[in-house]
Amino acid sequence: MTRRRKNTPKQEAGIELTGEAQKTGGPLTPSPRAPITTQYQHFIPRFILRRFQVGPVKPKAERQQEFRRTGVDPEYVHYYDIATGSLDIRSIGKVYGVPNIYQDVRNTHDINKVEEKLADLERHAASIITDLHKALPQGTFTLKRRSLELLRKFLFIMHYRNASYSGTYFQADHPDNASSRQWIESFMKAEGIHSAVGVWLHFLEYYLDSSHSDIMRDAAKVVEKYGEERLQYMITESHIPPDLEHFPAYTYHTHASNYFFSIWEAAEGEEFILTQNAFGLWEGLADGYPGLHRIFIVSPRIALILCNAVLRPEMKAIAYITRVLLRSSLLNVNPAPPTPIYANGQDGTHISHADPNSAISLARYRSSQTGANDSFVFKIAKLSQRQTSELNSVLLVNVKQTGSLTFLSRGSMLRTARAFRSFPANFLAGKLLIPLIAQLTDTIETEVSPLRQPPAAVLDQDVDAPTLVAPTPVAPTPTLVAPTPVAPTLVDQSPAAVLNQDVDAPTLVAPTPVAPTLVDQSPAAVLNQDVDAPTLVGIMLYGLFSGLASLVYFAIYGIFIALVLYLGIVKLVSLFT
Repeated sequence: MTRRRKNTPKQEAGIELTGEAQKTGGPLTPSPRAPITTQYQHFIPRFILRRFQVGPVKPKAERQQEFRRTGVDPEYVHYYDIATGSLDIRSIGKVYGVPNIYQDVRNTHDINKVEEKLADLERHAASIITDLHKALPQGTFTLKRRSLELLRKFLFIMHYRNASYSGTYFQADHPDNASSRQWIESFMKAEGIHSAVGVWLHFLEYYLDSSHSDIMRDAAKVVEKYGEERLQYMITESHIPPDLEHFPAYTYHTHASNYFFSIWEAAEGEEFILTQNAFGLWEGLADGYPGLHRIFIVSPRIALILCNAVLRPEMKAIAYITRVLLRSSLLNVNPAPPTPIYANGQDGTHISHADPNSAISLARYRSSQTGANDSFVFKIAKLSQRQTSELNSVLLVNVKQTGSLTFLSRGSMLRTARAFRSFPANFLAGKLLIPLIAQLTDTIETEVSPLRQPPAAVLDQDVDAPTLVAPTPVAPTPTLVAPTPVAPTLVDQSPAAVLNQDVDAPTLVAPTPVAPTLVDQSPAAVLNQDVDAPTLVGIMLYGLFSGLASLVYFAIYGIFIALVLYLGIVKLVSLFT
């Protein structure tokens, strides 16, 4: 990928910041033939990056006025480039994105319409997340159904739109797409699309144009026709029929069905960090299958975590009884699923006028005006210092050598990096942070005033005037992924439980481990995740005690055998004398 050339102030004056997206070429009204221009498009939204901004966040009007006056984007974040080991302050407009990833070259009238739709979705999501931050002191957060659905849709699209998926998600000849090759080729032919990126962009627009309820209704039609078990068999063991309709809706459905929504808050005095893959990263294994958690860092204070249904309190108990092996660095966090308050239900706790055994009936209710009045109360999980560090460690252990990370306060980042490196299991991954630790240490030490400020004051200081640093975009490395981020649903459950587990409580059934979902990690990263990893000292002690225990066992066993033989011989001698 070519490095984006820095615009002169005169050229930059033609770029307007609209909403959460950076748009090029003037007003939104498209010309009959809109010119193709270079546009830097984010895979981590700008409104989330602003939560990590150096200095105060300025109002939109003030930002635009300063940009028009200077031609320089007035928003900056700390940016650690792992490949070069350099710590800079970079413009938000030039980090965590790639040029032209959403441009639809087939639409000559409005080539950037997908980006405009993404910006609209982000504006609504930003409003909800702002309300969530305001609710932190109360410890709970209540959402109406439509707001919850929009937030769920936002997280799914943020995961789907990751640039690394665009070329492989619908690549017909990709080895991991063998079961869907006929379906992909048939769809491309029918729609006149000639590339995998074109198909990916087509369905991105489908997700953007359709509401959560509409997508779930389309998925319910597929589920009613084929059944969950048959669909999973086609995806994992056989092939997807070329004429299967609403397949992208079923992909969305599996993401919504297998995870419940939870809100985690960092410990007091601690912060979450942001990495290149911290918006949709999966973590944890169930009987060897990945995807216990999906992590979305939305600010230094808040992480939105999609938890697999097997982690619901009643399901964890069954998993323990049935000996489903759960491996995760985050199992000591026990978030509760939301409490539903149904507008028309008996005592406000049950859905009425819907058949719980019919996917279509439930989807119809949830899309109704009555369903829109349902509310869901989330208990915010306040993490301890150790739990906050463990979540940050999951992010750091999955950082790539070509990746990057961002943080709010340097003192918190320094503590996080040092804690991560102190764990022997992170020896190799921790080496990537050595330059960062050195630079943070030097910066903090040189900023201590002659009056000897207390450490807390030093660690939380913002940096001085930001320097303008040319961006260093890094091409994302596509991973080998299946075309559908699906997981076997808990097929023994009723459709009421399966369709939307963060909305309606599932029945008590034996949990089924999820199949690998679409991930942005390499196999090596999966194997090396910080999942109950023993320390080197622990390994040595374990080996020592295991060896001693074995020696004692065999010694006792040998004495027992010798005693039995002795008694046997004595008995035989007594018989013959």
